[in-house]
Amino acid sequence: MAPSAARASGADSAAKPAATLTEWLRRRTDEQLTDLLRRRPDLALPAPGDLATLASRLSVRSSVQRAVDQLDAFTLRVLEAAVLSASPDDHASAAATAKLLNGADPTPALQTLRQLTLIWGEDDRLRLVSSVTDAVGPYPAGLGRPIGVLLRTVSDVLLAPVLRNLDLPPATQPTSGLAIRDALSDPERVAGVIEDCGTGEREVLSRLAGGPPVGVVRNAFTPAEISDAASPPHRLIARGLLVPIDIQTVELPREVGLALRGGVLDHDLATTPPPLQVTARTPDELDRLAGTAVLETLRLVERLAGSWTRHAPSMLRAGGVGTRELRRTARDLDVSEELTALIIEVAAAAGLVGSTSVINPVYLPTTEFDHWVNREPSQRWVALASAWLGMSRQPSLINQRDERERLISALGPDVERGTVISVRRSTLAALAELPRGTAPNTPTEVLTRLAWLAPRRAGGQRAIAEAVLAEAELLGFTGAGGLTDFGRALLDGAPADANAALVAALPKPISEFLLQPDLTAVVPGPPTPELAQALTEAADLESSGGASVYRITEATLRRALDAGRTSAELAEFFRSHSRTPVPQGLSYLIEDVTRRHGVLRTGTASSYLRCDDESLLARVLLDSNLGALDLRRLAPTVVISSAPVARVLELLRGAGYAPSGEAADGAILNLTREQPRAPARPMRGARARTSPTTDAHLQELVRRLRSGDTLAEVTRRVQPTGQRIPGVTTAATLELLRNAIRAGDTVWVGYVDTHGTASQHTIVPISMAGGTLRGHDTDTGLLDAFALHHITGVSVVEPSS
Repeated sequence: MAPSAARASGADSAAKPAATLTEWLRRRTDEQLTDLLRRRPDLALPAPGDLATLASRLSVRSSVQRAVDQLDAFTLRVLEAAVLSASPDDHASAAATAKLLNGADPTPALQTLRQLTLIWGEDDRLRLVSSVTDAVGPYPAGLGRPIGVLLRTVSDVLLAPVLRNLDLPPATQPTSGLAIRDALSDPERVAGVIEDCGTGEREVLSRLAGGPPVGVVRNAFTPAEISDAASPPHRLIARGLLVPIDIQTVELPREVGLALRGGVLDHDLATTPPPLQVTARTPDELDRLAGTAVLETLRLVERLAGSWTRHAPSMLRAGGVGTRELRRTARDLDVSEELTALIIEVAAAAGLVGSTSVINPVYLPTTEFDHWVNREPSQRWVALASAWLGMSRQPSLINQRDERERLISALGPDVERGTVISVRRSTLAALAELPRGTAPNTPTEVLTRLAWLAPRRAGGQRAIAEAVLAEAELLGFTGAGGLTDFGRALLDGAPADANAALVAALPKPISEFLLQPDLTAVVPGPPTPELAQALTEAADLESSGGASVYRITEATLRRALDAGRTSAELAEFFRSHSRTPVPQGLSYLIEDVTRRHGVLRTGTASSYLRCDDESLLARVLLDSNLGALDLRRLAPTVVISSAPVARVLELLRGAGYAPSGEAADGAILNLTREQPRAPARPMRGARARTSPTTDAHLQELVRRLRSGDTLAEVTRRVQPTGQRIPGVTTAATLELLRNAIRAGDTVWVGYVDTHGTASQHTIVPISMAGGTLRGHDTDTGLLDAFALHHITGVSVVEPSS
C-alpha cells in the first residue's frame, strides 16, 4: 500500500476514532511524521522498521522526558493540566484542560503536544502517551497527589479524628479512607473546611498551595483532635487537609491545593514569553563594536601560538593544561586566566593547537595554524567562531572544582558537556529573534526569557547561558549585547555570508605605520599579515585595539638581526613603511646595535668563538656564568667550546653579550629553528556536531516507515500457498525460492543486515547464485540483493496466474 493509499484509508475511517497509537500514526500525513522525527530526533536512531516500532519508541521514558524538557512554560502548564484532568486510563479532554487554565486557550499548546506526540487523539478524547505522567513528575503544577492515593497508607488511628471532624461515621480502612476521599473531593466541602481554619493554619496552607506541596512536621504520625493539636500543621492533619506520609513529612492533597487556588492552576498564566527590553542601535554600529573584539581574538590566538611555540606546556597525566602553565600563558597574552582559557579551548576546537604524540606529550600550534594565520582576518574569525558555535565544551568551568573537588583544567576531559551546544544555540537564537541593530538592555532579561522557553532546564542551564553571552561578546559574535550581522549569518549556517558581512565591517588592512620620536610604531588599523610579521620580529606589541602600538628597543632590533636581517634591511623597512620621517634616534640605535652585534661570532667546531677584540674574549673566558660552555682558547682571537652553537649563543646572550652566528664563509647565519608543530587534528569533542537528520533523510525515513507498515499489514493478511520457512539452512527453503524464481511468484522475505537491523521485503526473485538472492522490490521497483545466510524467513505472497 503506497503512502497516499494509507492516507486515503485513514480519511475513510476518520469518523471512527483511532483505537491505538499505531493506528493514529497511520492517519498522520507524511509531513506530520517528518515534523515529529525532526522535533524528536532520538526516535530515528536507529531507524524504526515500521509504525508499530515508532509507536513503541514514543512511550520510552527517556525519550518522553527529553520531549517534555523542551516545552515552554505555557505548553508545559497545558500538559500538566491534561495530566491533572485525565482519568485513571489516561483519557483527557480539551475542555477539562482549559477549565484548569483560567480561561487561557490551550489549542496552540495542544497542537504542539500532538506534533511531539505526547498526546494523541481528538479534543474530546485526548490520550496521554504512557510515561508522560511519570515525566511530568509526582507534583504537576506544584500540586500534590490525589487524596485517595495519599490515604492508602494512613492508619485507622490517624483517620479516626479526621472522620469525626468531617462528621463522618466511624469506619476502618479502606472504607474510612474512601469516605474521606469522597468528602474532600467536593470543592464546596473543602472550601468549608478551609473556612474553619485559623490564621496560622491558613498560612501553612498558602505556602504549600504554591508548591512544592510537601512540608516537614515533627511527630506527624501522632493522632490529635483539633483542640488538642500542638501546632497548625497537626490541626490541619486532624482536619484532613494535610496527610502525613512519614514520621516528619506531610503532603497537601491535590484537591485541597486546587481549592486553595480557586480551581485553576494559575490566575496570571503567561501564554507568551516575556518581552525583551532593548536598546535601539544600527546594525553597522553593532558590527563596528564587535569588530574590535574580532581583531583582538585573532591577535590573542596568534600570541597563544607564539607563547606555546617558545614554552610548550606539558600535558597533565589526565589530559589538559596545568594551572601553572595556564597562569604563565595568561601572563604572556597579558589577559585574564578566564579569557586565556576561552582562547585555548576555541583554538583547540578549530584545530589550531593540539598535543604531540610522543612519550612526554606537550601542547603546540598545529600545522593547520600555519595555514590559518595566512588567511584573511574575516576567514580566520569565521573558522574560530564556527568552532566555538559547535564545540561541546564549556570553557567557563576551567579553574573550578568538580564534584570530587579536583580542579578542572583547560583542554581536560572534565570541560566536556553534552548539553552546551543546544544551550549555546538557544541562547543566541533568543538574540536572533530581536530586530537587526537592537540589543537587550541586560543579560538578565535574556536569561529570564530562556527560563520561560525551557523552564525544566532553566535551573541547570542558567550558568551555561550566562557564560555563552559573555563568550559571545568576547569573541565578537555580539557587540554591546546585540547579535551582529555576521554572527546572525553564521548562526543560520551561512559562513560565506558571515565572511562577506565581516569583510564589510572590519577596517581595511593597512601596510603602513606612524613612527614616533619615543621609538614606537602606531599602526592605525589592522596590519596586513606581512606587516604584522615584520613588526613582531623587530618590535614588541604594547597595546592593541583600533590601533596597535609597537615598541622598538635594542633587544627587539637584536632579535631581528638574529633572524638574519641586516642593518640596511631594517633601515629600509622602517623608511618604506612609515608615513612619518624615521626618528634620528631610531637610525642611531640601529647603527649602534648593528655595530655591536656579531662582534663575537660562533660556529660549529662543535662550536667556536672568534673576536678581534682580545680583551673582550679574555673577559668571556673569565666569566663565571659561562662555565657550562667549557670554553678553551685556541688562539689569541679564537675560543672553542664543546657545547652546540645554539647553546653558546643562548648563554652568551643571557650573560649580557651580543654574539651572532657565523657560516663557514664568515657570513651571519640565521640560526632560528623551524617552529615545532603538533599534528593537525581536532581535539576530541571539540568539533561541531552536525545532525545527519536532514529533511531529505527524514522524508526517506518516513517513506520506509510507510513501506514497512504496509508490508507488515500484507504479511498479516496474506495466505501463503507454500510453507513459511523460519530459516534458510534447509533444502526446503532453497527449493521454495527456486520454485518462486521459475514461476515468477512474489515472495515475502524477512532479512537481518550486517548491523543487526531487521527488515521485511516483498520481491519478485529472478536469480539465486553464489549465496545471494536477487530480485525486484515491489515497492521501489529496484533490483536488490540479499545474502542467503541473512534471510530469516520466506513465504509465497502472490502466486503468478
